[in-house]
Amino acid sequence: MRRSGAVRTSWHGGVDDEEREDWSHRHRWPRETEHALCAVLRSRGLTLGVVTFLRGPGRHAFDRSDAQYAESVGLRVAGAVDLARLLAPGPRTGQEPYASHEPYGE
Repeated sequence: MRRSGAVRTSWHGGVDDEEREDWSHRHRWPRETEHALCAVLRSRGLTLGVVTFLRGPGRHAFDRSDAQYAESVGLRVAGAVDLARLLAPGPRTGQEPYASHEPYGE
């Protein structure tokens, strides 16, 4: 399944710190995590990764405006990563668009 928006999740298991820490550990987040927001990093149709925002105890869950902000950050980060990959020296993967480091005509 290909998602285009952000994904939000929160710990809903109550106040048991051990269970919350296990939930966080399974997601490979810091043990005090209670809320997470993930946005895809996609540029030119390529998925480059994910940016994840985390909140701990005492913070409110992420809302729609947070998700919109995360998506805008994801677009900027993906554009920067994509540009850096295009300009990086070294072998090409075949997924780059028409870009070259050589002067025109060589």
